[in-house]
Amino acid sequence: MPGVWEAGARVLKPKGPFWTDAELLALGKNSDVKYELWDGKIIPMSPAGPKHGAIIARLSYHLGTHIYENRLGEMFDGQTGFRLGIQHCFQPDISFVCHERLKLILPHGIEGMFHAAPDLAVEVLSPSDSITKTEKKMQLYLAHGTRLGWMIDIKNKTVRVYRPGQLFEHLQSEKALTGNSVLPGFRISLAKIFENI
Repeated sequence: MPGVWEAGARVLKPKGPFWTDAELLALGKNSDVKYELWDGKIIPMSPAGPKHGAIIARLSYHLGTHIYENRLGEMFDGQTGFRLGIQHCFQPDISFVCHERLKLILPHGIEGMFHAAPDLAVEVLSPSDSITKTEKKMQLYLAHGTRLGWMIDIKNKTVRVYRPGQLFEHLQSEKALTGNSVLPGFRISLAKIFENI
């Protein structure tokens, strides 16, 4: 049945034909489990290890410094939901929305979610993530407004860069991530991201 996830005797399903923002937000209350909505179904997300958290914290520091010093917009952590239609709701590990788009996709009321994808979506692969599934997620982000996506592969110390209408670019250790027109002036070497990891 669409919209159902079973864990023992617990069944999660929407009250109506699809999950509302309020229902999705309520899943996180009184629970340590993080959920995403995939093809109308609730999927629990496994906890990640320390390397995953370290990469996110390190990149968040450098991105946040650049974003806020240059007043480019707002950065969000991995708890922030982006609703991509009624079938999908994802929480990128790091996301950025420029000031201009914030006004257009801001949630209605305090308890709403963004109803579009962020300008920048960053997904850091954990051991339970597959490249194929994460790539599908990147394509959904791009289809709903993302202008730049980074899939960070800790195991291989590489990054796939996604842009609308283009094949992904595969960056290895000697390369650098740049913000292009999404984050003008931002640049960080992959060596700095993966240092001591």
